[in-house]
Amino acid sequence: MPLSFAQAGETRKVLSLQGDDTTKQHLLDMGFVSGQIVQIIGNSNQGLILSIKGVRLALNRGLAHRINVA
Repeated sequence: MPLSFAQAGETRKVLSLQGDDTTKQHLLDMGFVSGQIVQIIGNSNQGLILSIKGVRLALNRGLAHRINVA
């Protein structure tokens, strides 16, 4: 399931990344590695607010759609 479909309050685990090499590297640099736990704090039409490794970050829907989670 793409991370963009997750709801606020959920906790998900990163399974894989989609996209070109530049996009994948950008997501890896942000901490989206396989097995990483991500907490969804907010999800709106503009994007998501997430907590990963104790750090809050905003992610637009396009990038969130490239992260597959369980």
